Amino acid sequence: MDSVAVDRYVQALYNVAQNVSQEQLIEEDLVSLKSEMRRSGLKNFLENPRYPFPIKLRTLEKIGEMFSSNFTANFLRILLVRHRIGLLEQISDRYIALHRESKGIAVCDLLFARQPSKEFLELVEKELKRITHRDIELQVRIDPMVLGGVRLKFKNYVLDGTYRKRLESMKERLLEGQYT
Repeated sequence: MDSVAVDRYVQALYNVAQNVSQEQLIEEDLVSLKSEMRRSGLKNFLENPRYPFPIKLRTLEKIGEMFSSNFTANFLRILLVRHRIGLLEQISDRYIALHRESKGIAVCDLLFARQPSKEFLELVEKELKRITHRDIELQVRIDPMVLGGVRLKFKNYVLDGTYRKRLESMKERLLEGQYT
């Protein structure tokens, strides 16, 4: 149910953004809003039923003054009124992905145990651009639990070359008795 609702809200917001040529402004607003929601606990406040609706609405109006587009603030009010504010992060993610796809930008997620060099990232970006014939945006995450190696996720394709995955695979084979 929620994924259907998310898709509908994303499509509606994107259609409005296209009609007024504000796709980029709204994307920027959503990116900054997502960041602020994580940092400040705004999401918990907006979803908490203990706080009265008028206080939540005033808070959103104050936040809306900082946006580049009035449509972003209006959209947030709609989500609040319809009790869908909890979907905001998913809506933001899908809107951003839809906008980038419409600009011909493909997003590639990379997971490392530690920060890779700029040269390595440039090489990966260049090679992916060559293969896909699209502009590439790399999203690098660091997780020491992967131990080493890299996991690349591009659309529905995942290439997991992390040491953690290799060790887990080896452990499974050992437990199954494949190594004697």
